[in-house]
Amino acid sequence: MRLIFFLNVMSCFLYLFLGIFAYFFRRNDRTFRRTPLTLLFIFLSLLFALGTFANGFFISATSALEARLWFLSFSFIWYVAPPLFFIFCLLITGITFKLWFFIFLAPALFITIAQLLHPQAVLLKVVPVALGWHAVYNEGSLWHWVNVGNYTFLGLAAILILFIRGLCQKDELQRKKASIILYSFIPTFLGTYITGFLLRYAGFENLPPMLPIFLSFLVAGLAWAQFRYDLLSFTSREVSERILQTVYDVVMLCNPDGSIIDCNVSSFHEDLRGKSISILIPEANPPQVWLQNHAYTSETHTFEVSFYFSSTRISPASMIIRKLFAGQSLSGYIIIAHDLSAEKNLTMEVDRRLAVTASLRSIEANFVRAFHVSPAGMLIIETDTQVVLDINRSASAMLQIPPSELVGSKITQLGLSMDEQAFTVFHNALIANQTTTTQQVLIMRRNGTKLYCLVSASPFTYMEKKAALVILLDITEIEQLRSELERSQKLESIGILAGGIAHDFNNIMTAILGNISLVKLSLSETDEIYDAINRAEIACFRARDLSRQLLTFAKGGEPSPIPTDVPKLVREALRLSAAGSSVAASITIEDAIPYAYIDSGQIIQCFNNIILNAIQAMSKGGVLSIRIRKELVNDPNKLKIQDKYFPLLPSSGEYVVVEFKDSGPGIPASLLEKIFDPYVSTKQSGSGLGLAITYSILKRHGGAIAVQSEEGHGAIFTIYLPPAEEAEEQAPFSRIQFAKGKILVMDDEYAVRMVVERMLRRLGYEPTVTANGESALEQFKKAHHEQRPFCAVILDLTVVSGLGGIETAQRIRKIDPDVPLFVSSGYADAPVMSEYRSYGFTGVIPKPYGIEELSQRLASILRPDSSLP
Repeated sequence: MRLIFFLNVMSCFLYLFLGIFAYFFRRNDRTFRRTPLTLLFIFLSLLFALGTFANGFFISATSALEARLWFLSFSFIWYVAPPLFFIFCLLITGITFKLWFFIFLAPALFITIAQLLHPQAVLLKVVPVALGWHAVYNEGSLWHWVNVGNYTFLGLAAILILFIRGLCQKDELQRKKASIILYSFIPTFLGTYITGFLLRYAGFENLPPMLPIFLSFLVAGLAWAQFRYDLLSFTSREVSERILQTVYDVVMLCNPDGSIIDCNVSSFHEDLRGKSISILIPEANPPQVWLQNHAYTSETHTFEVSFYFSSTRISPASMIIRKLFAGQSLSGYIIIAHDLSAEKNLTMEVDRRLAVTASLRSIEANFVRAFHVSPAGMLIIETDTQVVLDINRSASAMLQIPPSELVGSKITQLGLSMDEQAFTVFHNALIANQTTTTQQVLIMRRNGTKLYCLVSASPFTYMEKKAALVILLDITEIEQLRSELERSQKLESIGILAGGIAHDFNNIMTAILGNISLVKLSLSETDEIYDAINRAEIACFRARDLSRQLLTFAKGGEPSPIPTDVPKLVREALRLSAAGSSVAASITIEDAIPYAYIDSGQIIQCFNNIILNAIQAMSKGGVLSIRIRKELVNDPNKLKIQDKYFPLLPSSGEYVVVEFKDSGPGIPASLLEKIFDPYVSTKQSGSGLGLAITYSILKRHGGAIAVQSEEGHGAIFTIYLPPAEEAEEQAPFSRIQFAKGKILVMDDEYAVRMVVERMLRRLGYEPTVTANGESALEQFKKAHHEQRPFCAVILDLTVVSGLGGIETAQRIRKIDPDVPLFVSSGYADAPVMSEYRSYGFTGVIPKPYGIEELSQRLASILRPDSSLP
């Protein structure tokens, strides 16, 4: 008994010493940190010390009551020790501490609470044995088996973590630490598990207490890892990360053999790990010898080498190499490289400026020549009289006044105008012999055009006169770009607003159109209000077209092409753009025009741009002739020979061609090849963006455009559109298709759900409506389980709260891959609406829709029932 007590006390003092050493004697060590690993080690050491201390008194108790009291008072230590040691193993193998690790303590907490409430939840009784007291566990209690499972699972998990992660560490020192803990923990775990559980279940109930014997293995291993290999010291990885966060030069951490552990060369950071430093330092060959020759332990030694600061740039560098130690062992090197390019360039710049200073006299002699050839506008003005003494060609071109007229004239008498306050500031500064700050000034030329420029002036003496050198920098184009950027941002905001309005509007229109179509269906054509209901329905269709145009305006970007009827689209564009104009328009359509594979919203914008240009060109009236035909292009190069300008040439193949011919004044030959550039306009009030946008849209569609014009004889614009492989399928059945079957509808708009439910019932279906994807999934699963499946599902694309149409469709497909799925949305131009099959849908029902379109969309997939009323 005394031997067992002595082993417990010895283990207690060793654990206590380890914890005290880690906290007090390592606080001044530069590698000590209060990290989760350090704190957990200290806590475990104190916990094991307390546990072995209590175990010694348990074994040497003088009575069963005293032994039971010691066991119940300190048994919680052995419940929480396995999860805490498992977390310690996670941290020692390099896994970052997370708060959720404390969930491993949950079983220990429940066992402790159960023991407090029921003292026999784990311990049944204590019995005397040869070397002390022996605990007999309550094998009929659930909490005993929770305790066994907790110890078994976490012990094996700790062994696996140490074996899989610890022994596979790249850092050799870390591998040694992990292996020591692993080899000392295995006999501790197996010994206590076999003697504490397995042998007891086999009937050996009178075994002496073996826990202190096996715990001595673990305490010996922890002590060896702590004193021999600095268990809690920095790893090479931690040193690397801390240095990389605080320096701006290139920093590398490498192993003693010269292989790179980490590096902050951003251009190829990840590719360098594990490779030799000779990749970055060509002269470091062999790297191990080179490092030993250039590395120092304490003093700073700087030397210069050639260094690759990127994969393509090698530059001179100032380098420092320091050794890193872990305990007594060399763990690696830190290499710091400072790029000397800037210093050398600075030296060159200083030399250059000295040379410039030495040649000032020569520069003064060449001032006049430099003045006249400068691309910046320069004027020399006499300060007192404001007379122009000299001007260079650039300034003359900016002001659009010949030099002969400028020189000798007062600047105020040249017909130029600028802000009076800015002019006063400039004049007062020059009178006071001060250099003016650069200011942005708007100058109105004599012909009424605007010149935006940056103006600065410096006083100096010119031909013994008090003068000022005025410098003009033309920023008119930059100002135009800025204005256009502001305009684009406003258009983007309007586009987003238009998209949202159109979506909500389509939901409202679905409710209106659906109810109108239901009322219309219940009336005969002879009813008094039938005609009014029919006109209201037509007005709803017109409102639907308007909302889709708003969505097209809001969308922009890459096209979403579908087979499209081009003549119908041209008529729509003509109706929108030519309404109220004095231009007479005509359309000629050849036979058998195929559908074009285009984004109708974007192409109608092209048509609108060209039609509006023609109408504006014929402000006093004229004729716009539109011809639609198909054309086969065999050799695109032959098109260049024609008297047409092709900014975008078609490829070989068949096209749908739309030709716009106006009787306007035509386009000047000098502008014919520039009209597709941004900001080029033949009109005073035009933005110059219409044809540039048209060019961009057609290029994204794989189409082409050509222009033919002769000044005074109008212009012809020809657009080439790619044909569709096949036209959209047309329903071969009557207008309203009745049918039977269960249909599931998901839509977050109450009014839409109600009207769709009524329309489906009127068509003969049995509808079930839900507000979100979660409810729809529940209904679908229920029907599928009851073997009363839905024959089709209609899903709203966007739902404010909950699963939307795409996510719901994916989950439904997992339950029934063959059920017809229809996507419905007010965003008629969303990609899923044109490419619905690629998203897992069978069909599409764009909002708004009435009972007729709903029945046809469903009947195109489902089999109609003509026997229904």
